Amino acid sequence: MSERYEEVRRKLVERGYLHGRIERFLLRDLIAPGGPARAVLRTSLKAAVLGAPLLGGLLAASAVAASAPLFGVRDALVLWLYFGALAALVLFLLDAAAAAIAASWAKHRGARAQALHAGLVVAAPLLLYLVVLQARGRPAGSPWGTIAFLAAALVATAVVAWLAGIVSLTAIVGRTGEVPDRNRRPAALLFAVLLPIALGFFVVPAAAPDAAAPPSSFKAQRAPRVLVVGIDGLDGSLVEALTPRGATEHLLALTASGAMFPKHRAAGPEPAEVWTTLVTGLPADRHGVRGARAARLPGVATPLALRSVPPGLDALHWLIPVRTVPASGACRRVRALWEIASFEAPSAAVNFWATWPARGVAGDASTGYVVSDRTLPKLLGAGAEDRDIRPESLFARLSGEFPSARAAWKAEFDRRFGSARADAAAIAWESCLIDAFAWSTADELSRDPALGSIFVYLPGLDILRQRLLEQPRAGPEDLVAAQVLESYVRWLDETVLAAVDAHRKDASIVLIADPGRSATDQTEGFVAVSGGGASPACVGPPVGDLDVAPLVLRVMGLPASAEMTGRAPEHCFETAAPMPPAIATWGRRGLPSGSTASDYDEEMVERLKSLGYLR
Repeated sequence: MSERYEEVRRKLVERGYLHGRIERFLLRDLIAPGGPARAVLRTSLKAAVLGAPLLGGLLAASAVAASAPLFGVRDALVLWLYFGALAALVLFLLDAAAAAIAASWAKHRGARAQALHAGLVVAAPLLLYLVVLQARGRPAGSPWGTIAFLAAALVATAVVAWLAGIVSLTAIVGRTGEVPDRNRRPAALLFAVLLPIALGFFVVPAAAPDAAAPPSSFKAQRAPRVLVVGIDGLDGSLVEALTPRGATEHLLALTASGAMFPKHRAAGPEPAEVWTTLVTGLPADRHGVRGARAARLPGVATPLALRSVPPGLDALHWLIPVRTVPASGACRRVRALWEIASFEAPSAAVNFWATWPARGVAGDASTGYVVSDRTLPKLLGAGAEDRDIRPESLFARLSGEFPSARAAWKAEFDRRFGSARADAAAIAWESCLIDAFAWSTADELSRDPALGSIFVYLPGLDILRQRLLEQPRAGPEDLVAAQVLESYVRWLDETVLAAVDAHRKDASIVLIADPGRSATDQTEGFVAVSGGGASPACVGPPVGDLDVAPLVLRVMGLPASAEMTGRAPEHCFETAAPMPPAIATWGRRGLPSGSTASDYDEEMVERLKSLGYLR
């Protein structure tokens, strides 16, 4: 056996191998006992360890560039470690697969099989991935960073191809016992194949930039104040079931005063994703909010923005421990309706998803108020304000008013729900508190005459329905749930919706009802528009989630953007002024200028769990 390995060593030297330290390191297992399969696996592991720092560095650089300036040097180094570990695993699997291909070629062609060709099987798709990754996330501004990335990617994948070629050489020799001739022009061959792939960067369409960008120029029509109310968990079937019981009188009066559009959406997406789609007019892969949670990697101070994680590397969540943090505005790169409206007149937004941090976003010139989704938990826990509200002074005002307001809401709740079973009433009270705070805050802000639009999100009904569904199901429990649900809808109708209806004298109203987490593909929500040129008692065509933002913009007298794939319906607006022509873009939000970490993250996660948003 030793004579055989000495013969292999001699042939390797004759063919021009074993002259460099790296080749001797990689091919050591080929000329040692243990069998060809073991030699291939051990050589694949060594090659992966050598190539991982290069590939991991490129991926870390891409993630850091996509989220600049959030990451510091320490964060970048930790990301390099994480991505390097994952790159080692990927390269090991790819090298082993290329070696299997090379062994198959050698079975038919003998020692004429070229190991470098097998290496290109690894490097070519890897470079294509890096090119598309960089192209889809290419930053605005100077091209030198992009050119440097592409040059580094070209060199790194050429090295990976060379390393994979040596692994494949191990497979060829193990299969045939012969050593193939060495390609005398490996660099020329590598770059002849890889360079055109790198140049393909310039034909891949660019994704929207992450840097803050202003909107295109636009013309607005004069429009009255607009009040937009979002109710999560309300659908047409529930309204139909409770209407004969007199629980929806103000809702029906509001919808009868204007146009009604049935709203369809697919079942499955979480509320954070659905409502961000509704208020941006863009799908989740564009606005970046997928759910109520985000992930923070150990040792990295800032959670990765969704688009900063290279596609296909979600396996990081399985390979390393991550800490769940609440989703925040750092994930949302596009402007919401209240930010768009602020270009024309000050606006107010209360309790919407991904509104934290409410201030300190680079390039944000919005005016008015933002009361983020973290405000109520902070007031309940007497926590310190941390960019929860804009302007900051509003927090002290709400904090001072909160104890007496809460006592009043509780007294009203006890009057309405006093006969309900204690456990069901406790669930309903938390939902009532959330909606009462959101609506009363929006109603108070509406007294500012400078505001041109007010947006408020009421998630309490969806939370209640979801939590009631999770209770033990039996005949009496079903009856209790039905009674509590009816009482809650009646409370919404007689307090919130009655107050909303009272605003019709000085504002156009847009009511957005989404079925929430109980939705199926057949469940139907609706959008009701009163004022804004909508014809009374008109039933319009069905709309989807992406159509809602253009519809609201129409009511506000503002144009939609060409980036919005949805369209505002024409029916029920025949007598209204024509919608302004679409503009190219409403621009981009910037990144938070401060840290996206908060001392309150852990408590906020626990609250989201208690409300059923996280498991």
